[in-house]
Amino acid sequence: MEVAGECWGNNTEAYCRAFGVANRDAACASAARLFRDPAVKARVAWLRDQSVEEMGVDRAWILAKRKYIAEHAKNAADRLRAIESMERSLGLDSPIKIDLTHQGNVGVQAMAGVLKIEDPLQFARIMEAVRAKREAEGKTIEGESVGDENAARPA
Repeated sequence: MEVAGECWGNNTEAYCRAFGVANRDAACASAARLFRDPAVKARVAWLRDQSVEEMGVDRAWILAKRKYIAEHAKNAADRLRAIESMERSLGLDSPIKIDLTHQGNVGVQAMAGVLKIEDPLQFARIMEAVRAKREAEGKTIEGESVGDENAARPA
C-alpha cells in the first residue's frame, strides 16, 4: 500500500494504486473522504517525511537546484518553469492584496500590481478624482495640456 506514496499531491491516483481501483470517479470520491480522516493525513505526512529523509533532500536543496536551472538552463522555457516552480514553492505566486483609499473614501483593490475593478462606478469616481487632481495641478492628461483650450485634440 505504501507504493501509493509515489503519488504525492494526487489523492485519486494514490487511492487507485493502493486499492487497485479502475473507476477514477469513485476513487476520487473515496480518496477525498479518506483523506479527511486525521489518521490518514498523519500517515501521509509521516510517509512524506520518511521519503524526504531517505532521499537526503530538503526544501533548501530543491530550491538551490531550481535556482541553478533558472540561472543556467539554455532553454528559456526551462528557466521560466524553474522560476515559476520556485515562486510557487515560496508562496510568492499568491495575489498581493492592496487596499488604497482616496479622498471621499473610495477604495481600490489591486492584485499583484494589476488593478482589479470590482465596481465600475467606484472606478469611475477614482478616475474622476485623479483627473480633477491633475487638472488642479496643471499636469498633462492623456497627451493634452490642461487649461489650454486651443491645444490640438488627438483624433
